Order: sequence, then C-alpha cells, then structure tokens
Amino acid sequence: MRNKLGLSEYDIEEVETKIVEMKSQLLDYRFTFGTDHFGIKYLLKLHDFLFGDMYYDAGQLSSSYVERDKDEFDKRINRIVALIKNQDPNIQRIAELITGLVDAQIFEDGNSRTIHLFFDNVINCFFPEENDYTKALKEEIRKTGRKL
Repeated sequence: MRNKLGLSEYDIEEVETKIVEMKSQLLDYRFTFGTDHFGIKYLLKLHDFLFGDMYYDAGQLSSSYVERDKDEFDKRINRIVALIKNQDPNIQRIAELITGLVDAQIFEDGNSRTIHLFFDNVINCFFPEENDYTKALKEEIRKTGRKL
C-alpha cells in the first residue's frame, strides 16, 4: 500500500505495528462502523480504521481482487459468522475457514490482522461473557491462523 507518511518500507513497518496494536486495543466489540451486520462492509471499514492513518489504500480491495468476488467473499464471511453464532462444535473447521479468508488476500496488506480482529469482535459480540466455547474457538483460530 502507498504510505502517507513518506517513510521507508522498513520504518513504516515498525510504525504500523505500533499504531495497529494501539487501535486494536481501542476497539469495542459493539463498535460496528455504522453497518448493520458483520460482513464485507464492516471488514473494509475495520481495515480503514486500522491502517487509514498510514496508507492511502486502506479500506479498499486489493487491485488483484475483482469486484465480482466481493459478494462471494461476503457470503463466506456470513457463513462463518452463522457457525460462530450457532456455536458450531467443529471449531477446527471454523478456524480453517477463517484462514481461507486470510489467504484470499483481499487487501494489499494487513489481511491477517484485520480478519483475525474482525472475528474476535464477532465472537465478543455474540458472547460478551467468555465461556468454554469462545476460549476454545479463539485458541483454535490463533493456532490455525497467522500471527496477528
């Protein structure tokens, strides 16, 4: 992504890590960016929130990700959200589906961090009180996924 700060690739990486970490801590699971559901619109706005201070292209689909794929990606998100909401017992499958979303690379950068934070928010929204299911699901997502 084109950086707004005029920093080298090495320097922007360090700044990015600190800013995204701070912004992640500011997020509240009830914060929905004005969308009525957890879907692609929320994901784009979350990416913009996390990376918008640093990159011009934050919150936009990668140039290699075609617009027609956007609806299919939204369906994949909604399918995973429904599995979580209904406490599907196959948490390994859910984690693998989330990893598949990361691998789709819909953003130029920040795919893993944005998608993992997105699903942390989904889990926290449906289950404000942590329970055995949410603990196991979050652990499986962390194991199967990439570093946040």
